[in-house]
Amino acid sequence: MNVTVAPAIDIDANRRLLNRYRYVVHEAMRILAGWLPAAARFELKCEFGRTIWENSLHVNALYLRLREIQSPAFQRPADVALVRLMEECLHAPDEYALALAYYGVVTPSLIAALENHETATFPNSDLPSVRAIQHMLLDLKAERLRLQPLLKDAEQAGRISPAARAWERYMRALLSAAGGVSGLESRGPTPAAALERVPFVAPREARRDERFTNLGSDVAAMPAEEDHDAHTVEEFERYSTEMLAAETVAVVMFGITKMPWEFQFDSARHLYDEVRHALMGYEWMRHHRMDPYQSPQYLQIFKWRCQFPPVMQYCMLTMGNEVHAFPYRHRRVEAHQKSGDLLSEQFVRYDIADETQHVRFGKRWLPELLEHTGESRPLDQYIADCLKVWEEQYRTGKLSINVE
Repeated sequence: MNVTVAPAIDIDANRRLLNRYRYVVHEAMRILAGWLPAAARFELKCEFGRTIWENSLHVNALYLRLREIQSPAFQRPADVALVRLMEECLHAPDEYALALAYYGVVTPSLIAALENHETATFPNSDLPSVRAIQHMLLDLKAERLRLQPLLKDAEQAGRISPAARAWERYMRALLSAAGGVSGLESRGPTPAAALERVPFVAPREARRDERFTNLGSDVAAMPAEEDHDAHTVEEFERYSTEMLAAETVAVVMFGITKMPWEFQFDSARHLYDEVRHALMGYEWMRHHRMDPYQSPQYLQIFKWRCQFPPVMQYCMLTMGNEVHAFPYRHRRVEAHQKSGDLLSEQFVRYDIADETQHVRFGKRWLPELLEHTGESRPLDQYIADCLKVWEEQYRTGKLSINVE
């Protein structure tokens, strides 16, 4: 019996399209991680961090589906135009050019492709794909709603340069040459490389915007814990600087390639947890009528870390900063409970939960990172050597920064 079915995406087209979507959001994770320290505008930096995390959730959902319908699950797309689009995205002339290119050019095309795919595939047979797509669309549309006023404000403030607009047009031409994210649209000619293109170099210094006026202060001793009010102010000022930890994880994500997908997935969560901790500090300070932009930023710590290989940075962060913070954090929970300060107590307890997971990440991934980088020292010796540097320089504040 012949049965006529409505036009739909067949399974071969399905795996090809899902892999294209996966490639775009996966590559964007690394691009935005590379740019995170270099982005000065705080709100945009936070959005980069959130996108990295949400994209990791999308890649993971597509990974779980793709491994059911193709092997290997992750494959480099055969379409050289799509590959060029994402490879070029990294080389934007500035942070706003990158934002216009990714959020203003690539993301709308991805949303259109996903909306078409959701209704064009077989609704029952391919329900796992439909569900992944629906969740992606929810996040991507919310992302656009957050970015539109941010970019509009930047335009009105004169922070978007002619070079950034030229880059946006270049990326639109590259997208057209790829037939959109789906590859199903009519294709335009391949454009020549943009004059505005700036070969990307991973930053070794972190940037902040003009609202931050105290970038490089020495880390002073905190008030005694017995002086609860004064110590708590300093405690949450320190939380407001945890963007430095997010930027360190970003260096690791960008600098270490070919690790398993699960490492990238965990690192994206680690990175955005640290962004949230910084925002938690901002929220606490504003609640107490303080200006978080006046807090010392200690940018020299990022510069100091960047002297070391990414694996060593990761080791010092997870096995140094995070492992050693727990006794202090638990004392602070008890102190906030005694003082009746519910907001501070809850913030610190959530931080403890996050940092516990980060230490697990470090213990899980350090052995594989050492193997990946060809490190010959045993794990215990490597950690001990890293912590010796961390103790002698970071904990004492005597950061030895080599000037090249």
